[in-house]
Amino acid sequence: MTGIWTMVGLCAAGVLAYAVYCLKRLGTPTKGKRIDRALRPVTALVVIDVQEDFTRNTGKHAFDPGEREAALAEISRQVEAHRLAGHQVAFIKNVFRDWPVVVAMKIAAGGIGTPGRDGLKLDRTLDVGSAAVFEKSIGDSFSSPQFEAWLEENRVGKLVLVGLDACHCVQLTAKGALARGYEVEIRDPATLTTRPDKWAELKGELSHLGAAFA
Repeated sequence: MTGIWTMVGLCAAGVLAYAVYCLKRLGTPTKGKRIDRALRPVTALVVIDVQEDFTRNTGKHAFDPGEREAALAEISRQVEAHRLAGHQVAFIKNVFRDWPVVVAMKIAAGGIGTPGRDGLKLDRTLDVGSAAVFEKSIGDSFSSPQFEAWLEENRVGKLVLVGLDACHCVQLTAKGALARGYEVEIRDPATLTTRPDKWAELKGELSHLGAAFA
């Protein structure tokens, strides 16, 4: 009998350890090989997590409607401007896949961002066209191997980041990019966050790491 309870305890500890790992990974920037920016002359606009589960959310985690509409309009302007300039444009979608994160989102946020929801689609205001679209399941967009391969194929060395949430996926993607040697610019009016106080602190940290703001 003691052996059974020991096994139960070990299984419970393993499940708990996995849940902690998944939740920690969600908010940790990734690491990767540094690029040679001299061989990467192309600029890419990266639109992060502008999906209706987040932009149209009306719960306690909702964005201020006025700020949302202003940011969405600026994101659309950025997409148009970068296309006219001949730059690459990519859209990133977030779909939580790790079951501890899915459970946490269903308990804390009504399940937004979890598989099977209609709100996972990109916001209705976006002109996606034939642009590349990539999926990730944690904060840093560089967690998608397909995204990183696309950057290499298109010789991208500078990233202009817009989207949401500035305090989570935008700043984590910026840190992932900076760690790999990319030039990073964040278009502040084209970002959204529910934590402007925290964003002010993170902007200082990102500036120190080498990110520019416009």
